[in-house]
Amino acid sequence: MKTLHKPLQITVYQDVLCSWCYLADQRLEVLRQEFGDAVRWSVRPYPLRLHDALPTEREVRGLVEEVKRAQREPDPTASLLSTDLWLGGDPPRSSVPALAALEAARLQGPQARAFLARSMQRAALEQGVNVSRSDVVFELASRVGLSMNQFSAAFRSEETRRLIYDEHRLAGSRGVRGVPTLVIGGRWMLCGLRELSEYREHILACLGKVVAPRSGSSERLVH
Repeated sequence: MKTLHKPLQITVYQDVLCSWCYLADQRLEVLRQEFGDAVRWSVRPYPLRLHDALPTEREVRGLVEEVKRAQREPDPTASLLSTDLWLGGDPPRSSVPALAALEAARLQGPQARAFLARSMQRAALEQGVNVSRSDVVFELASRVGLSMNQFSAAFRSEETRRLIYDEHRLAGSRGVRGVPTLVIGGRWMLCGLRELSEYREHILACLGKVVAPRSGSSERLVH
């Protein structure tokens, strides 16, 4: 889809350790191809595990149940999801290091970030690898062909960590409470995984192609 107008801005808040974000990415990729230059996408970090602490047994049970629920989605890749990240003996203490790695990769271009994000998702959510560990981060960054000196400096920078915390606070002030969350055109906020057709309908509404969908309990106007 081509447009002569200003592209529609869509902000996607996500955590690379989240199974629902993994599935949302698959659905949104279809729309990235479909809408082309009519939409400008921005992916922003929203850590579900903000603080550095091992998950409690209760938290692990909840995280495992979330993965099992995501496995039941009809997406072809849902069956690839694994609970090993949380049950394999080396669970992530925090999402912040993994998200900091993606912000460091972003400095080498949006494609660099996208390649690392996909690699980290597959390692964590399909293979159960703790991608919040620095050694894993550097191995994956090298595999996707990043310039390692530049990446290392940005990843180790306290400024990059502060950016993650600042983004979390800013998102919270805008009403974001979980992931995946989409903010479409500064108008609609969609919380949680949605069907591809629902994402498409809201985008078309904001592009002025269809009547805006009725507001539900998990979608609302952004103030």
